[in-house]
Amino acid sequence: MTEYNRPQRPAPPRAPQAPQPAAPARPAAKPRRTPIGPPYGKLPRGFVPLAIVCAAIIMLGLALQGAMPGGFALKARKIAAESQSVRISEIHGDGPIRLNEIMTANGGVMVDASGATPDWVEVANVGNRPVNLKGYVLARSAKAGNVFMFPDAILQPGECAIVYADGTLQGELGEELHAPFRLSSTGDVLMLFNAADVAVDTVNIPQLSDDAVYARVDRDTWTVSAQTTPGLLNTEENYRVLTSVVQDSPVKLWEIVASNTKYAPDESGVFHDYVVLCNTSEGDVDIGGWYLSDKPKLPRLWRFPQGASIPGGGTLLVYCSGLNRVEDVSRLHTSFKLSTEGETLTLSNAKGQPVDTVTYDLLRTDTAYLRGDDGGWSVGEPRGS
Repeated sequence: MTEYNRPQRPAPPRAPQAPQPAAPARPAAKPRRTPIGPPYGKLPRGFVPLAIVCAAIIMLGLALQGAMPGGFALKARKIAAESQSVRISEIHGDGPIRLNEIMTANGGVMVDASGATPDWVEVANVGNRPVNLKGYVLARSAKAGNVFMFPDAILQPGECAIVYADGTLQGELGEELHAPFRLSSTGDVLMLFNAADVAVDTVNIPQLSDDAVYARVDRDTWTVSAQTTPGLLNTEENYRVLTSVVQDSPVKLWEIVASNTKYAPDESGVFHDYVVLCNTSEGDVDIGGWYLSDKPKLPRLWRFPQGASIPGGGTLLVYCSGLNRVEDVSRLHTSFKLSTEGETLTLSNAKGQPVDTVTYDLLRTDTAYLRGDDGGWSVGEPRGS
């Protein structure tokens, strides 16, 4: 029992006393003059030294506040220390399903269906047979309560599966995969269990900078890298595949307007910057899951929603408004805006491979950068479609 909930003991009863005769009344005393000086008499012993110490502490606090206006980042330091101190004995199993690539500070390398940029984990089938992922589990520790269990899904040899670590749980077959936990960019732990609840792969993740990955090199070796290969095995060839423009895509960038005041208003009658895509083939092209970006190093910056398509010989106008609207596939708004001073635009397919890219210079208000039938570009009047 602590001292804060100890019960109070009752006071002992007093013995009865005989009544005493009343004392004779004293004559009223003359009022005394109030003395000049401290109203409470002398200061207690040690008061002056204590006051000096308190004043010194206050002055020291004011000096520290001036030197460190942000204060002491105790919480952040504690989180960083905890995340870096939690380490496990790594297990590098010989099974076909392994952890393959991990990003804990995603600044736009990958975007989910909602347009967010959560951290992500990739598992790969490095074997030579298909494997059903049903029952496999991702967790941050062996005793974790928030874990992610893979659905009934077949992973072919050489294929990868990506799980977004954003604190939401989504793991139905055919849906985007989301784990109910997040990862710390200051260092973390990740474990992979098979359907028999046996840990088959574990890793201590180091501190990672923005858009860097912890990538697996071989069974026992990991490395920090800027060469991300989401959806593919970690090889130099696959990195080149993801960064080289696919030449045979029928969908092309067609028109760019970076400062628009009178062409192609949106559903609310507002004018925005925009990009027009053209399908140069005769058949419809499904561009659901494709990407559009104005940052060459982040080609997957904004993703087209499922259901987006371009008819054969037709075009699709996409507003570069920064509003990130994807509910209406005929009225799409990207999460970024265009610069009138010039940028590089990249269109990538669902695998993340660039299919077209173009760099434009200064564009004046209500002028467009237009692609001709011969593939060349020139400045002219916006077509608006």
